Amino acid sequence: MATHTAAPGSLSSGLVTARDLIFDLDDTLIESFPSYVRLHLRVAQDLGWRMPSRLELVEYGPTWHATLTRIWPDQDLAPFVARYDELAHTHPYQALPGALHALRRLRSDGHRLWVVTKRERLRLGQRLEEAGLPATLFDGIFCNEDVPEPKPSPRCFEPIAAALGRAPTRPLYVGDRDDDRQAAVAAGIEFVAVCTGPEHSLGFPYEHPASHVLPSVTSLPAWLR
Repeated sequence: MATHTAAPGSLSSGLVTARDLIFDLDDTLIESFPSYVRLHLRVAQDLGWRMPSRLELVEYGPTWHATLTRIWPDQDLAPFVARYDELAHTHPYQALPGALHALRRLRSDGHRLWVVTKRERLRLGQRLEEAGLPATLFDGIFCNEDVPEPKPSPRCFEPIAAALGRAPTRPLYVGDRDDDRQAAVAAGIEFVAVCTGPEHSLGFPYEHPASHVLPSVTSLPAWLR
């Protein structure tokens, strides 16, 4: 379990009730998809493989390797992974505009912050550093290796309850994909959709209530108030 402990924030006013706020990472806090697409196309080109469409890259399976297998079912993926590892540092990820300020605001309002992501632990620290998001902002960061089952399974949230040793305080999950929404609904967790991910171009958040749809995570502090 990859848990990062940080001192809890204090309430800045009587207007906010502290909650456990859980975030997806990629394209919720970090702008991942543009660099993700460029890197996959570059590696495919270098290897002489079929170039995937943007739509193929929008769909993300339970793991990255499962995603690659779906796109190139007849290929040995080892050369792709090796070349990807060589080039990953040349395609840095950035924080979504205003994400760092919003997270700091939420902590100062007394909320506990968590991350539940399908991302594997490999390169997690690198991507957070590139984006300028200190891991110490979060009470816990749980990757694919840390959860019993990945999203959309509701079991992805079990490590948070285990870390707290009790039921979370009015948990809220924030994400940019339907996998995020499905996991939250199945777990009985309130869900807020943000429109910063690639699925937004396909209609996400679909029929999710408009009251719980935000343009980006920067709107969350005001929404909670």
